[in-house]
Amino acid sequence: MVNRQLRRAEEKKEKKAEKEKERAKAEKAARRRERREARKARAARRAAGGNAKGGDAKGSAGNGGEAKGGDAGAKEGGARRRPLAGAPGRFSGVLMSATLFFIALQAVAPPSDDGLVADLVSASFYLLYGYFGTLWMLRRGAPRARFVVVLGGALMVVMTLGVQIFSPDLPVAVRMVALALPLTLSGAYLGQLVWEKAP
Repeated sequence: MVNRQLRRAEEKKEKKAEKEKERAKAEKAARRRERREARKARAARRAAGGNAKGGDAKGSAGNGGEAKGGDAGAKEGGARRRPLAGAPGRFSGVLMSATLFFIALQAVAPPSDDGLVADLVSASFYLLYGYFGTLWMLRRGAPRARFVVVLGGALMVVMTLGVQIFSPDLPVAVRMVALALPLTLSGAYLGQLVWEKAP
């Protein structure tokens, strides 16, 4: 009799524990379902907001210049939505920093050779800066990346020219300074082209 009662009590405990486990599983599944639905709702709201912004940009583009601005905004929006895993310019930040170091080094210690080839080599660092700088900013979803990079290149050209003018020991590299800004612009265009054409 005692053994039978003990067995029944153990069976009741086991059934109760199983019911509690099932209830906990059901609650966990319900919470997971609620979180999934909330994520879907947030994603849908985000997508609807992005479409509304794109529609506003297209609607406000009345003349040619504004249409170009809207297209640029749409491209930059696409750049922000690109997953970084497959995006180009993975090491663009490091390479841009190295390029800036060489540009600063040339400002205070220009090459001893004063020929056209030396000026082209010195100015080519601005091309690399424009390319890597644009890719680096586009990877971070920065607005007006190309404009900011070209503006930075222009400031570096002014800084280099100022250092060469106010230092009596340094000659003014006119050809290098004249080539620097167009090459920065070309590098920025090339960086944006690579970003847009990447799969």
